Amino acid sequence: MQIGDSHEKVGLDDGTDPTILKKIVQRAVLMFPFLARVRLVRAWGALRIMTPDGNPIYQQSETCPGAYAVTCHSGVTLAAIHAATVADWISGKNEDPLFKRFGTDRFHV
Repeated sequence: MQIGDSHEKVGLDDGTDPTILKKIVQRAVLMFPFLARVRLVRAWGALRIMTPDGNPIYQQSETCPGAYAVTCHSGVTLAAIHAATVADWISGKNEDPLFKRFGTDRFHV
């Protein structure tokens, strides 16, 4: 089982903070009490790159048609939309106007 849900502004430091790990474990045990009896095998830190608004980016390149940017900080929880809706969009089967809301132009103020 893999758990994790923290997001701190740490720059490029991908280290592991034991106090953050403790909070993650406490929340996991609260939700799934059986985890209190499980042995921890390993823990690690990783960078979860997030956009300024926390939302994904879905955009076709203007200069390289056929190249797409599909980025998000949580590919696991968004896997369902990526497997269906995004695939249909990229293949040209569905031009959902909602994708325009997730382009990078929203960051140019």
